[in-house]
Amino acid sequence: MKGRKFISIVATLGLVLALALVPVASPVMADQNQTAKGSFTVPTAVPVVGIPSVTSPMTPQAQAWVNVTVTDDNILSDLVTVMAVLFYDADGSYTDPGASPAPDTQTLAIMTWYASNDTFTIKSGSPSTWSINNTTSTHPVLTNCTGDWKFSFQPGKVATETPGSDRWFAKVTVTDLESASGSNNNSATGSTMNFYGEINVNTATVDFGTVNLGSAFADNAETADVANIANGNYTENAKTDNGTPGVAHWDNTGTTVALNTTGTPGDGEFSLAVDDTITLNSSVNMTTGYQAINSAGVLTSEDGYPSGDHGLWLALGPSGIPANVYNGTIYFQLEDRT
Repeated sequence: MKGRKFISIVATLGLVLALALVPVASPVMADQNQTAKGSFTVPTAVPVVGIPSVTSPMTPQAQAWVNVTVTDDNILSDLVTVMAVLFYDADGSYTDPGASPAPDTQTLAIMTWYASNDTFTIKSGSPSTWSINNTTSTHPVLTNCTGDWKFSFQPGKVATETPGSDRWFAKVTVTDLESASGSNNNSATGSTMNFYGEINVNTATVDFGTVNLGSAFADNAETADVANIANGNYTENAKTDNGTPGVAHWDNTGTTVALNTTGTPGDGEFSLAVDDTITLNSSVNMTTGYQAINSAGVLTSEDGYPSGDHGLWLALGPSGIPANVYNGTIYFQLEDRT
């Protein structure tokens, strides 16, 4: 009995050991980490342009501004250009100048900010005295969505005068990288333009040479190169004296010859006539006070008008004038005529 029991135990133990030595397979596991790509599209936000403000009144050749607030919900660095068209509207109402207006020294200037080189430019026809200042023109931080563009400029000399009437307007158009654009949609506040007049006398000396006693206007004719530049209606005036206001003679080293303002000089007198053309019949006898030689001047070009066409005529009395060289001063003036 004891012998069998031992065998049985041994056999059982062997079976257990054999089972323990059989390899056990590892469990098969599925991939526990996978991805899917996500995306969404932000549509182009059309830039929004506020109502531009323009310095009022403006004065040719003086500092002026066009200020405008621009919003782009895609942030302002999305913008490519900001263009301000400053234009004259004759009837005082805002009439859209169109998508591609032509620059004109008298009526329209195009100012543009370019993101590509961060500069402000101006187009205003040619020749032109319009200008833009890249130092004082500014734009906002481009990482914002809203900010102000400020165009700092000087109107040209012949930017049309608008006395007492708002006839200059600004249209601002903004374009972004996606070619979306926005403008102030025909809504703008008008501005006025003050008078500007400039007269350039390019003849330093009008020398009548040797003038005979008793000679008439037709015998002693000269011209002066005078150019008028004006941005509106003007009157051109002229006068003469000896260099001291109101003194009615020309002189030299103590010898004088008196100014006769009737055009018919007597003994010891001379007369001087002037016109803005070279036509004696339309001339004016000069005095020591300004009087009109052209009371119908109008808006000129940048080059001026008439330039080189001012006639001057001198007449001498029959006697009483010592032999000498006589000197005086001839003045020209432009005056606003509204």
